[in-house]
Amino acid sequence: MRAPSPVPRHALSQRGATAISLMLMMIALAAMLGLVEVGYLYWAKRDTQKVADLAALAGAQQLSACNSGNTDNSAARGNATTENRFTGTLAINCGTWDPVANSGITDHFAATTGSNTPNAVKVVASRPVLPIFGSGALPTVNAEAVAMGLQPVAVFSVGSTLVNFSGAAPLGQLLAGIGINIPSASLVGYNGLATATITPSGLLNQLGVSVPTNITVGGLNQLLASSLNAHALIDVLNATVNAAGQQQLLSANASLVNAITTSLGTAPGTVTLGSTSSAPGGLFAQIVAPDSAAQTALNAKVNALQVIATAIGVGTGNHAVSVPYTSISLPPVNVTAAASVIEPPAIGVGGVGTTASTSQIRAFVYPQISTNSIPLIGTLLSALAKTTIKVDIPIALDLVNAQATLTGLCTTKDSSGNWQATIAVNSSVLKTCVGNFTKASAFSTQGTCDQIPGSSTPHQLLLIQASGVTVANVNSNFVIGALPASGSATFSPGQTQNVPANGTPLAIGTTVSNLFNALTAVLVTQGGTSNSSNIVGSLANDLWNNNASAGTTGGNAGQLTAALNQLSSTTSGLQTFLNQVGTQTGGLLSSALTLNVVGLLNNTGGLLSSVTNLLGNILNQTTCTLGLLGSAPCINVIQTAMNGTSTGGTPNSVIALLAFVVQALQGPLNQIGTQILTPLLNNTLGVQLGVSTVTLHSLQCRGVQLVY
Repeated sequence: MRAPSPVPRHALSQRGATAISLMLMMIALAAMLGLVEVGYLYWAKRDTQKVADLAALAGAQQLSACNSGNTDNSAARGNATTENRFTGTLAINCGTWDPVANSGITDHFAATTGSNTPNAVKVVASRPVLPIFGSGALPTVNAEAVAMGLQPVAVFSVGSTLVNFSGAAPLGQLLAGIGINIPSASLVGYNGLATATITPSGLLNQLGVSVPTNITVGGLNQLLASSLNAHALIDVLNATVNAAGQQQLLSANASLVNAITTSLGTAPGTVTLGSTSSAPGGLFAQIVAPDSAAQTALNAKVNALQVIATAIGVGTGNHAVSVPYTSISLPPVNVTAAASVIEPPAIGVGGVGTTASTSQIRAFVYPQISTNSIPLIGTLLSALAKTTIKVDIPIALDLVNAQATLTGLCTTKDSSGNWQATIAVNSSVLKTCVGNFTKASAFSTQGTCDQIPGSSTPHQLLLIQASGVTVANVNSNFVIGALPASGSATFSPGQTQNVPANGTPLAIGTTVSNLFNALTAVLVTQGGTSNSSNIVGSLANDLWNNNASAGTTGGNAGQLTAALNQLSSTTSGLQTFLNQVGTQTGGLLSSALTLNVVGLLNNTGGLLSSVTNLLGNILNQTTCTLGLLGSAPCINVIQTAMNGTSTGGTPNSVIALLAFVVQALQGPLNQIGTQILTPLLNNTLGVQLGVSTVTLHSLQCRGVQLVY
């Protein structure tokens, strides 16, 4: 039998190579199958994460869908199981996401129990992963997501309603409200910013300010208000136009700053970006919102033109609307006066409770009358060496001061379906404070004038002494809370309204006149005394001598008639004035001062009755009219009119003296209004008293955000 033929060596080599190739192929196939399993596992993880993310967002959009125990949210569960057909396990909780309170928790989420209101939804989704090839076991995949319902945030501003800048460029109108008047030709280039918006975040980015991603609202306020983040005005203007994509205005910014410097006579200061309760006066007012809303506030849309105007208001500070401290002669009163911005405007960004304010402008007016310089009766004042009259009245007036407060967000919609915000405005028109303060202290304090140091301390405002006896002494301090103008309105984003909408704008001249009438009323109703015997002779002698010209033609009877008529006319003037105080200025005085106007009116009636009786019986005063004993009997007749006590309890002589004091003071005090305050309000500011202009720049409602 023949032995088998040996296998050729080369055949063995081929079989070995085939086996190795087959083995390598099997290894590669196994690796590919493993990669498919891994890829499938990765896909399952991603798909589960997507389910968790979308479910959390759906739940955060409808926090009202949380159950009573906050252990589920039907909107989140429905999104996962119905809309995304998830068949795995879901753990859903409603709770609070707070990077500060929950800083020790990785996802900053804590489940909410009891009656606490949740602001976020956490979803944990898990599902088993079946192997594709039916062998082995794959791990269960898990995914977590936390979504927060963003707090509603609005951006708004308030300004004075302007009456004589209607033809100005938009930026010019905004600047006029803070007393800076720049030729419109140099502002036309900024018209394109009227519809442009930026975000606080974008502005900060342009200024190189780094904001931590987990910053709280309190931390954001501190960051913005820090002196380290005070920037030159030109830098803020450049950052604004860059953030708005209007780089072509960079050269215009330089020209604008130069124009402002020329207008004010000094270079603008730095611009602080934010405010706190203890440090107001920044570009943005203090943000009022939960800590979770910090990022929402940073991304809120702000009108770029409003940012430009407000930054200029902050940068110019006390220099805008500055009226030099000057002396004005209004005989017999010497008046020194000044006016300045004590707090710039601010833009409000935040939730309910956030405020925005106009530029707050204060005037300091200081009327003084030196001793013996005031002629009460004609050009005479009897017994000059014995009579002392002193008027010294430091007055601080908050001319334009309005604050808008966000009172409601995202509860109503307009006819187009846009969410709305409600904003209330409280303004104090010509709030007046009189007290023991100086010009320096009057401008040292922000807030209202009753916060000025010394405003609650009495000051000797009026002193009248006759023959060493004090006839009138007003040592007092007081506040006239003049004519508040308040209202509320509902706004859609981008809308501007006047508030109060149906309010009647106050006539500046009339309002100022009524204000100084009220001031005069305080002086004449708070300082009377019963020590009047020493002044009767002086007043009677003055009245007689002041009417000497009537005696040249009518003799003693004519001179006596003229003297009594002057007394009657002046007293009637006091009576008319007091009646006006009760009607024209009642709104000024009712909430702040209690004046005995009715009692004083009764007193004037008693004096007038006495004078009228004497005038009807002139011919019976034969001792006077015959001139047998000179002028003394005639002066005694005038004294008779002023002797005794009126029905209101005040001596007639004091009533007569107050009548002449009102006659002497009212004119000069009203001139302060016509020569100082009215031109300042009309010409420098061009404001319409009693109405504020409010703009809602943007409104963020019902937003949601994945935070983990």
